[in-house]
Amino acid sequence: MTAIKHALQRDIFTPNDERLLGIVNVCKAGKKKKNCFLCATVTTERPVQVKVVKVKKSDKGDFYKRQQTWELRDLTEVDAKDASKENPEFDLHFEKVYRWLASSTAEKNSFISCIWKLNQRYLRKKVEFVNVSSQLLEESVPSGESQSVAGGDEDALDDYQELSTREEQDIESMMEMCEYAVSNAEAFAEQLSRELQVLDGANIQSIMASEKQVNILMQLLDEALGEVDTIEGKLSSYEEMLQSVKEQMDQISQSNRLIQISNTNNGKLLDEIQFLVNYMDLSKGHIRALQEGDLTSPKGIEACINASEALLQCMNVALRPGHEKLMAVTQQQLLFAELRDTFARRLTNHLNNVFVHQGHDQSSTLSQHTAELTLPKHNPLHRDLLRYAKLMEWLKNTHREKYEGLSRTYVDYMSRLYEREIKDFFEVAKIKMAGTTKEAKGKFGKSCDLLLFVLKTKPKNKRICFPKVCPSYKHT
Repeated sequence: MTAIKHALQRDIFTPNDERLLGIVNVCKAGKKKKNCFLCATVTTERPVQVKVVKVKKSDKGDFYKRQQTWELRDLTEVDAKDASKENPEFDLHFEKVYRWLASSTAEKNSFISCIWKLNQRYLRKKVEFVNVSSQLLEESVPSGESQSVAGGDEDALDDYQELSTREEQDIESMMEMCEYAVSNAEAFAEQLSRELQVLDGANIQSIMASEKQVNILMQLLDEALGEVDTIEGKLSSYEEMLQSVKEQMDQISQSNRLIQISNTNNGKLLDEIQFLVNYMDLSKGHIRALQEGDLTSPKGIEACINASEALLQCMNVALRPGHEKLMAVTQQQLLFAELRDTFARRLTNHLNNVFVHQGHDQSSTLSQHTAELTLPKHNPLHRDLLRYAKLMEWLKNTHREKYEGLSRTYVDYMSRLYEREIKDFFEVAKIKMAGTTKEAKGKFGKSCDLLLFVLKTKPKNKRICFPKVCPSYKHT
């Protein structure tokens, strides 16, 4: 197996900058025996790549070729089948399960041990080893040594290490000095063993001759060990202090996170409060105007218009989710509703009084226009009512019933006013026509009598449309 391993390293893996660390002669379980080799390799360049390579001997010649390669990081499970009995079968679980039959149980155990070492050292991956003896894995990690599988010297893992160029030259020169080195390897090995014993003896004698130096060396080692203990004590104290600092920093970090969360919450709360204050706050001046504002003076009417628009804007604001559950918002909405009802009631009463007053207005009668026969104009009344146009629009949007009631009151009283003026108009016309010729009297007297009759007999709350009356109008 050693010769095969050397040949595989030389012919297949060295050209690819790989080192062969483990090998097992296998065939597929349950099938016709076609032997091949499973090889565990690592690359010589970093980052190190660990692979399992299937190598098969070529049918056409005495050389080997690489048939299939798997990455060790893709290995999920190694099943040795039986941990208590000798069984050469084992399974490797990659993307699928590969079942193998080793040539011997010893080769199988050696290969599984190599796979475990490589996994622990290079991948830190927890491959599940099933039915593998714990003693086999423990033997893979020598106890009492300064090196471990994860971080030890690479020579502890490698069963093979390629000779350097200098070492090859030294061996060749040594073999040239011995004529039978090739023909009789046992004699050559025995000679080398004797020379090595001689060298070991010389080394021991040299060490014993320098006992004083050895004692000094031992003393220096003791002092070094004492210094190491001192340094370890200091390092332990530093570690404790660093641990304390770490705990304090963790507490500070936690406090900072809590402070950041609190600041974020306070900022969001402040935004909500500013939103409510900006859109749901009615000034004292507006409240006073709605409750006590003067509806007769232009200044007071303007203040009431501004206050009513501000109130409508506050009542129609689009609240964000959850605002309606706040007691302050509920109280503010109740206040707005009360102010709306109060102002609507004041406005309705005032405008009702204005309509009644205008309906009974006697300041503009036909007797004041005796110079010419025309109906009185109501521009002053209209100008007085135009001041309340925006308030009437507000009332229409907030209290439709009160608005319609005021409209009916206005129509009722203004109809009475127009009826009275029209009656006066025809009375004056009749009187004026009495002093004219009988022809003119016959012309206009019958029309006046007819209109007076219509006014007296018309149904209540019905409006009458009259043609334009002027001296130039001609009846047909």
